[in-house]
Amino acid sequence: MNANIKSFYAHASADWRMKFTNKIVTKAVNATLTYQDGSEAVDLASGGFGHQQSDITKAVKKQVALMPLSNRVMISPTLAEFAKTLDQALPDPLAVSYICNSGEESFDGALKLAKGLHRDRFKVVVVRGSNFGSLSFATLFNELDAPNLKHLPLKPVFVTANDKDMLTNSIDDSTLAVVYEPVLVNDEITPLSTDYLEHMRVLCHQTRACMIAYEVNSGLGRYGVDFAIELSGVVPDTLVLGGALNGGCIPVGVYVTRKAINDAVYGHQNPSLHGSTTGGNPASCVAGRKAIEVMKSHKLSARQVDLGQRFSNGLKFTDSVEIKYLGSLVLLNFTCEHIAQQFQQQALASGINIAKAKAKSKTLTLTPPLTITDSEVDFAISRINQIALNIFDKKDTA
Repeated sequence: MNANIKSFYAHASADWRMKFTNKIVTKAVNATLTYQDGSEAVDLASGGFGHQQSDITKAVKKQVALMPLSNRVMISPTLAEFAKTLDQALPDPLAVSYICNSGEESFDGALKLAKGLHRDRFKVVVVRGSNFGSLSFATLFNELDAPNLKHLPLKPVFVTANDKDMLTNSIDDSTLAVVYEPVLVNDEITPLSTDYLEHMRVLCHQTRACMIAYEVNSGLGRYGVDFAIELSGVVPDTLVLGGALNGGCIPVGVYVTRKAINDAVYGHQNPSLHGSTTGGNPASCVAGRKAIEVMKSHKLSARQVDLGQRFSNGLKFTDSVEIKYLGSLVLLNFTCEHIAQQFQQQALASGINIAKAKAKSKTLTLTPPLTITDSEVDFAISRINQIALNIFDKKDTA
């Protein structure tokens, strides 16, 4: 390991989110990572689409050979085809897409769109427990760790999930936007209720505040539906996607909004006015389009339900570990943080990457790639059960 890489890991070790391993990844297929030393691990920590899905890889390689990048001032067939695919995959009236480089960039773009609609508004109502990432404005919406950004033209107001009265008291004619994840994941899995989201929809309509759903973590089947907004059937003004949308190949993010909102802010002007240096490039558009097509044709959403059930039924713990799941997201709730930490460390040493729900948490999360294979699932369950035997009393782990 050279000095620069060592320096990177020394700096990163202070961040709990990066405390997986100091090994260097050189190859990835489906959910299996291969390290420089030849060892392997099944990745249940990073989520995502999965690596080297054949249909997506072939399509991207073909596009790279033709033209991987292009000036976004000029429209390309791949950009138009991707926008059409998104339009067909999402419920009306979500119809106009702005394609960029990542989910967090698309979230910033969605807020910029809302600001263009209401230039004199500053208040953003944030549903507590939502995870909007760590870049730019997203840091402002982390209630516990938010830096002092009082100079920014956005003022967050936090509300409790599924509390309609608090929502009523927070959304008014000064509200720029309401931002939320349809499913909140911390030590619990908390879907926002249909009643709550319908109430939010009414309030946003009355005040003309932009209702923005963030699905970078849930889009493309994670919870057993193609998009988590389908769990309630309540359609936001803007939907933010990223993460698995890249098909495991090329980074891509997008926000999809109502035509009326887009026209009010940008009209029929050139999309380069929004700004994204390489966003919407042909290679990423092919990856995103094929990811949606593969999700549909391979019924990946339905498979996530089966995966969650397989993990829940296959994992053998004592009563001191509670298993919760929605789709293929699985939470392991331990009795204390120390045991959770010990379990995570043994899992990593055994070739199973598992993450913590948050820093200093007693909850571990299993977030397998959408295309994890049956053999990888069986291997992971077997290893996790062996770790349970090592840590807990064997007679209680039948």
